[in-house]
Amino acid sequence: MLKRIALWIVLMGGFATTQVLGQGQDKTVLFQVQIVSSNGSEFLPLAYVYNPRAGRGALSDNFGRADMNVFPGDSLVFTYIGYKNKFYIIPRTNDLVHQKIISMDEDSKMLSEVKVFPHANEEEFKQAFLNMRLRDERQRAILAQNLEQSKLNVFALQAGLGAASNFRNFSDMMVSSQANKTFYASPLLSLTNPFAWMSFIKSVKNGDLTRDDWKKAYEFMPKENISRQMYLRGAANK
Repeated sequence: MLKRIALWIVLMGGFATTQVLGQGQDKTVLFQVQIVSSNGSEFLPLAYVYNPRAGRGALSDNFGRADMNVFPGDSLVFTYIGYKNKFYIIPRTNDLVHQKIISMDEDSKMLSEVKVFPHANEEEFKQAFLNMRLRDERQRAILAQNLEQSKLNVFALQAGLGAASNFRNFSDMMVSSQANKTFYASPLLSLTNPFAWMSFIKSVKNGDLTRDDWKKAYEFMPKENISRQMYLRGAANK
């Protein structure tokens, strides 16, 4: 019986020694993590990464990145204000560096509606509203008096043209001037224009109708159905 007990103690001690040696073989792993929101469009700066087994943690930078030394099998907790906690277990591998992107879900909480009123009930509010006097009540009365339609009409008649009105008036005058210029220059109105008749009579007296100077312009024009070589040959002969 004593031999069996001694053998059992030796076996248990060897098993415990093997477990201790096995745990001692685990090397630290550099854990590099980047913490982002669940939709992946926002980094989470100053997110807290906590290792309960080691009793230490780290904060992420402005881009949601954080580095810390861990052991394989450690369970890490990620916390951030407005987001649900996230847990992650370091896998048991032989890698010295382990990288991971942790996405956290928003923690939305619907609060019940709260109505705040300065009065105890609706009737008290109505009474207070009717008894209320404005600080600028006199100025409001003067403003309402000045904005009467009759006074606005008088102000409109007394006021001069503004910049927009002056420009429109100038544009209308220019359009009217161009239209009248084209109207008076029409050939139909030349028959009733005394100055046009005076110029015509003067040209008749000067003999402008019997002049044939205009025929000389046609002497330099090439004849019809003539080629370029024939025209150049005739010009060379001249």
